[in-house]
Amino acid sequence: MRGGRSDRADQRARQDHVARLARAAHQAQAERQARAARQARAARETWRARRPGWVRRTWARHPRLAMAARAAVATALAWMAAHAVPGPAADYPYYAPLGAVIATTFTLVGSVRESVQAVGSIALGAAVAYVVGALVPGTGAPAVAVVVALGVLIAGWRRLGAMASWVPTAALFTLVIGGPDPTGFIGAYTGLTLLGALIGVGVNLVLPPLPLAPAQLAMERVRGLIVEQLRDLADGLDRDEPPEAAEWAQRRRDLAPALREMHDVVADAAAARRWNRRSRRYDAATARQDRMAAALQRTALVVEDLTGTVTEAERADLEDVALGPRLRPHAARTLRTLADVLVHVEGTAEHPEAVAEARRALEGFAAEVTHGPAAGHLVAASVVVALRRCLVAATDPPVAPAG
Repeated sequence: MRGGRSDRADQRARQDHVARLARAAHQAQAERQARAARQARAARETWRARRPGWVRRTWARHPRLAMAARAAVATALAWMAAHAVPGPAADYPYYAPLGAVIATTFTLVGSVRESVQAVGSIALGAAVAYVVGALVPGTGAPAVAVVVALGVLIAGWRRLGAMASWVPTAALFTLVIGGPDPTGFIGAYTGLTLLGALIGVGVNLVLPPLPLAPAQLAMERVRGLIVEQLRDLADGLDRDEPPEAAEWAQRRRDLAPALREMHDVVADAAAARRWNRRSRRYDAATARQDRMAAALQRTALVVEDLTGTVTEAERADLEDVALGPRLRPHAARTLRTLADVLVHVEGTAEHPEAVAEARRALEGFAAEVTHGPAAGHLVAASVVVALRRCLVAATDPPVAPAG
């Protein structure tokens, strides 16, 4: 009897244990599903919160997206306008979108300039073909050769700028396609191109481009290269023996391509501000951008000179080095603190602690150079001067002139 009750109790206990395990497993599964749902909901909310900023950043960093959008709008409007033009021009509606594409550039000033140059080039080429067609009958090889030769010669006129290649092209088109009615073709070709260009300029006037983000990214690349160069120099000097010439060569950064890119995009941003109704809203940003570009330009030139001095005068294969084991640690510390300042390039008031630390390191290095032996003193002193110029360029960027 007792054995039966014990067996039933054991059975109930096992059943209760299995039930508890099942409830625990079900609860764990429910918690996992709820957690996954919360994570998915949070991810969706994060995406919704970040999406506008991401779109704006992508749009700002890639001005060709905006350029493509303006070109699409301008060409569509030009195409519709061309079909509304009566007369012979209706046979050549595609020249209007061509003019709109020509007028779509990164700057409003460039849009006007290139439109005038393109229409002028097309008109000159068409005139050349008209005159040659009147003098040389037919469209044979002699006529083609003459119009192309004259077109290429006229394309050398500097005032036509980048659009000069349209002179021989327009001359050839007019000669071959103009056929029996060259006057009508010239009117359609030149007139529709001008119409499309005016529409393109109008679109740029309504939606003026202002590519500030690419200039900022180019400056960040230059700044990053300068900081890497200074830290690489510091790592090379922070050792008992200086590096060999081959190792120094590996530690040198080529700043020239990044500097050229920065110069070009900053110049494009400056050109985009002319006649631009949006530019007043960004006066502070553009002025700061000009100051930073000037500071980075001067700093890069000083760092290149400093890099050449250090890598040529502090090598393991030299009997007499400029710094030696006593000055190398001080120079390395100064280079690192200067790199920390250059991470910002915002002026003295923005990061006073980093600037103060760099100045202390620089003055300590200068004191060691002054009280050291005469060997290598001039080269070491030139390193101090270069570091001081670097610090001044990074912490006191001049205000760029207006306009």
